[in-house]
Amino acid sequence: MAIMKTLRYIFSLLLLLISMHSFSQKHEWKGINVGADLSRFIVPIIDSTRYGWEVSGDIEILKDLFAVVEIGSQSTKLNLPDYSYSANGAYTRLGVDYNYMEHLDPDSPDKLFIGLRYGFTTFAHEAKNITISDDIWGEINNGVIDSKVLTSNWMEVTTGMRANLFNNFYLSWSVRFRINIWQQPDLQMQPYHIPGYGRAWNNSGVGFNYTLSYKIPIIKKRTAPKAETVN
Repeated sequence: MAIMKTLRYIFSLLLLLISMHSFSQKHEWKGINVGADLSRFIVPIIDSTRYGWEVSGDIEILKDLFAVVEIGSQSTKLNLPDYSYSANGAYTRLGVDYNYMEHLDPDSPDKLFIGLRYGFTTFAHEAKNITISDDIWGEINNGVIDSKVLTSNWMEVTTGMRANLFNNFYLSWSVRFRINIWQQPDLQMQPYHIPGYGRAWNNSGVGFNYTLSYKIPIIKKRTAPKAETVN
């Protein structure tokens, strides 16, 4: 159900952005790039315990320097012989990307970039149907660990590239190296997966994004006046 709602959201967003294309010109405008991470739809196929969505936005604040915001949500469900576990929460990453690609065409929208992110999340997790084996009392069934809200934050170093597909549509990929800064402890039960970060017991990790984005034009670029030819 959550995946279908997410697909409808992304589809509606793409239709809206396509409809806005008639108001834009190819590369003559600066604007906000709004994108959806396509890899979030592949994750449930690889790992059926997780599903979610992620959207992002960036804008050039200085030449080749982009401010970036990434927002997402993730749910985790595990059904094991001794217990069932569930968690869900939202996460945010804030940071910058620097484009280090040198172009023959200074107006080229393609970029190779390195970046830095600060990520944080608030999520809830719980366990039900807990079975505990005891030599005296036998099996104790239907144990419960009530839902608890936790927070966590981390840093990311990222690198990747973005290429123009056509008009104002772009496709990009990025690889991220994550370092855990702080994780709120739970004395009863360790989280299984931290939304936006990864396995809770890892102090570092690697992530991957594959994003389809659209540039919403806002400001028309200034062009240098052409020199007049003297005959």
